[in-house]
Amino acid sequence: MGESAVRPGSPDTLTETQPTGHAPPPDHEPTPASHGAATQPSVDAQHPWLGLASFTEETRAYFYGREDEVAELVRRVQRKTLTLLFGQSGLGKTSMLRAGIVPWLRPMDYCPVYVRIDYSRESPSPAEQIKAAIFRATQESGQWTQTGVAVAGESLWEFLHHRDDILHDASGRTLIPLLIFDQFEEIFTLAQSDDFGRKRADEFIEDLADLVENRAPKALEARIEQDESASERFDFTRSDYRILIALREDYLAHLEAFKAVMPSITQNRMRLARMTGEQALSAVVKPGGKLVSREVAESIVRFSAGGSELRNAEVEPSLLSLI
Repeated sequence: MGESAVRPGSPDTLTETQPTGHAPPPDHEPTPASHGAATQPSVDAQHPWLGLASFTEETRAYFYGREDEVAELVRRVQRKTLTLLFGQSGLGKTSMLRAGIVPWLRPMDYCPVYVRIDYSRESPSPAEQIKAAIFRATQESGQWTQTGVAVAGESLWEFLHHRDDILHDASGRTLIPLLIFDQFEEIFTLAQSDDFGRKRADEFIEDLADLVENRAPKALEARIEQDESASERFDFTRSDYRILIALREDYLAHLEAFKAVMPSITQNRMRLARMTGEQALSAVVKPGGKLVSREVAESIVRFSAGGSELRNAEVEPSLLSLI
């Protein structure tokens, strides 16, 4: 889209949202800055398996085996403001998001916004990082109906509750921003390296909780008490956005610390399990077509499952992709 997609007053000089100077997380799943063509392995009909790399929207034609889980996750996102996807490392959470749910939801008028918070001192506040990510994503997908309403320094709740400021695509259909926070466990790891990072994490959770619970921020309430006209800029009833969090299962218990300010974080959860034998077989056979016979594919799945028969197999996609 052109410049009209950006609301004047936007923080268009903000930095990218990916962390800087950090090694890849244990999942080996790419950050938002590293999923493009420059680093994506070549894949085509003769080379349909990606190895350890995550699938993306561009490679979704080769993503098989998780159809049921993708459909369930789509239903959950549609139903509730906040959805939590969790699972062990190596089960393909990033592939589920990028090659599964996002291509499904785009035609249903959702606008995906990938966000990974940078907790370093050199970065803007978490709210400004998220708003910058929203601006970039919506530039590609549509335009907002109001101009000049975004204010630097406003909260994330304020940003997405401006009265009559709706995101439309080129045909005029209303789009729903979908904020995707992959590798959310970094708030318990990278953010805890020093006092500054911990402060940033607290700011992020406070802003996110207000958005998830559709709760006007305390600072805004204080302004309204001083000047009731301040409330006229906002629609307090709207919740036309969705939030999707993905994190490693071993950090699930850490979310209990947020329950008091964000009760919804306990309610709409989906666990990603290992692939069944049939799912793993689909992940091998369907992308490969005639490149691999069913007999060979079954042998690969059984080997990945430690020798289990297909009907009893439980397969980690990361192991399957190495064979």
